[in-house]
Amino acid sequence: MSARPFVFSCDAHVAEPPDLFTSRMPEHLKDYALNLTEVDGKRVMRAGETKILATMPNFATHRTGITDAQFAEQAGEVVVDTTRRGARNLELRLADMDRDGIDAELVFPSLGLMLPRISNTEGERVACAIYNDWVWDYCLPVRERLIPAAMIPSHDLDDALAECKRTAEKGFAAFCVWGGLNNYNEPMWDPIFAFAAEQQIPIVFHTGIGDLDIRAKKNAGATLYNYSRQINDAIDIVTLLIAGGVLDRHPDAHIVFAEYSAGWLWSLAERMDEVYQGHANAVFPKLSRWPSQIIREQVHSALQNDIGAIATRVGIGIEPLLFATDYPHSEGTFPFSRDLVDTMIEMYPDVTTDEFVAILGGNAAKLFSRANLQGLVEARAKELATA
Repeated sequence: MSARPFVFSCDAHVAEPPDLFTSRMPEHLKDYALNLTEVDGKRVMRAGETKILATMPNFATHRTGITDAQFAEQAGEVVVDTTRRGARNLELRLADMDRDGIDAELVFPSLGLMLPRISNTEGERVACAIYNDWVWDYCLPVRERLIPAAMIPSHDLDDALAECKRTAEKGFAAFCVWGGLNNYNEPMWDPIFAFAAEQQIPIVFHTGIGDLDIRAKKNAGATLYNYSRQINDAIDIVTLLIAGGVLDRHPDAHIVFAEYSAGWLWSLAERMDEVYQGHANAVFPKLSRWPSQIIREQVHSALQNDIGAIATRVGIGIEPLLFATDYPHSEGTFPFSRDLVDTMIEMYPDVTTDEFVAILGGNAAKLFSRANLQGLVEARAKELATA
């Protein structure tokens, strides 16, 4: 299609300078500075000299795990250039986005994905501030296209609230909070959700960022199991935040899930309603709304290749659904995102133009309202309506 809606990717990454943490951490915290080394062609992420993630291969050339030439040979087509050149270069980044049909991205770190693995709370707090200050300045020249998420230290919630306040004052439009903490049902989270609601800043959870064993299995079937089960982490977070009443007490707070897929939202909404009603005599605290209503109004998740998630709009509405590409990671949709959008439209002829505008970028523009993207969304929607 020639005219396209505004497209916002709710999951993309920037690559920090290799020495960002080692050069900026104070001397007494050098043992907690994140760094990356190469060992036998594989990457090792460390804090100081301590390995915090087992060695892992570099990303494959293509998202299918094969090279460009192999991909073309299997597909019987001309070689497709899947090289992702913009991880460290803003000019090339914008060129990749234009090629892929992406107008703006919510960006997360690369090495900084390991920030929650820093074992010292002061080290975690300082490292998050180092990253946030760097990424804010880095994205400044292209602020209308790259929207950085602030990394929030989450093991000490006083530190978390302080960094939320500091980064909100700088102008950040999203707070990235750690997953896997297993305490989201507790009132200790109320000050953070109250502040986020007051500032109209969504709280974002990204796959693998937090106290999570991302390699729970290491034997037969490990990769398929480990990556597939990541939706369970999102389900745990939503269930705890609803069951404990945190979201209900802060109805203007919103949470966003990046790289967890989205098709599970409807089934979770139905299951929580069933439990809330069927076990009503034992449910505490009581909620002012059904769990499914809270999900429809306050929970959002990004679909990627799982475009079947669009069917869940029947049960949860359009508002919870977002879009993402995971650029520049090899399992993402680059440089095929335009084709993916076309496939969505072909697969769901009953979905209206307004609904696609919302899923592909409109919902995100409303959520990340500090990024001031709504005008472009509306302008593109008019172009699409007259095309």
